[in-house]
Amino acid sequence: MARDEAEEERAFLAELEARTGRTLEAWMKAIAAQGFADKNETIDWLRAQGFPFARASWLERIHSNGGRPIYGGGAHRPHDEERPRPAAKRPAASVPPPGSRAAAELERLLAAAKGYRPLYLLLEEEVRRAIPDVIVLPKSTHVALAAPAEFAAVGLHPTELRLGLALGDLPFDDLLQRPKLRGAGPAVTHMLVLTDARQVNADLIRLIKTANTRVNG
Repeated sequence: MARDEAEEERAFLAELEARTGRTLEAWMKAIAAQGFADKNETIDWLRAQGFPFARASWLERIHSNGGRPIYGGGAHRPHDEERPRPAAKRPAASVPPPGSRAAAELERLLAAAKGYRPLYLLLEEEVRRAIPDVIVLPKSTHVALAAPAEFAAVGLHPTELRLGLALGDLPFDDLLQRPKLRGAGPAVTHMLVLTDARQVNADLIRLIKTANTRVNG
């Protein structure tokens, strides 16, 4: 998995200047000049500069790593035969209309997550990328994910995110637990605890796709 992330980082950094008009070094200096107190402020600022959440988070991690790429990629120009393909454009995460009940519910849930708000936003963005027709439904106890039937649920807590998935009779293990999610639909049979952006990887997206396929065909 680290190899996949290293390739993604290399592709991202190789195209950074062409896409944004700034080199990695220039972005690191721009971030430092803001004097942000924590990583969430950095990520929010980068998103305001036009970066999707995942890329903003990646730049913040590089900045926290002393301006050095996490996987050491991007420091050299790849050979022509290794030149990465342009990154696919990601659909922007939709937001409930301001003032709507759904917007109020989502904001309340995000506020309850405290420091895990960015992790939820990353998770939602990656789910939308993997399942473009997903419907995000903020409820009183959790965020339901449907397409159109509910196949996943996210409980937001100040210490963790709980991702419930409809995985049927898949065996439980250290990663896949019995669900502890108030209000989740009966299709949700398993749960993963998320505390780090690195957990939102290709393996997790495969499980999410599996849950969606099982419920919605």
